[in-house]
Amino acid sequence: MRRFQSHYIPRTRNGRLAVASFVFLFVFTQPPLVFWIGNRVEPWIGGVPFLYAYLLAFYWLLIGVLLWARKHRL
Repeated sequence: MRRFQSHYIPRTRNGRLAVASFVFLFVFTQPPLVFWIGNRVEPWIGGVPFLYAYLLAFYWLLIGVLLWARKHRL
């Protein structure tokens, strides 16, 4: 009888690295960390309040991790 592996558990080192990186970065976009670190209006960065620049930076990093994982077919 053949045993099926779970699709939710990464099988490679790079897969585990991608999941760990994504979860680590995603934590910084959720309360309470976003309230403690990014919940400021001043200073303005590139014409937007700090909170929006903070979230934009982390969302771009999250997208970068997903694109990296797709490129390596993880």
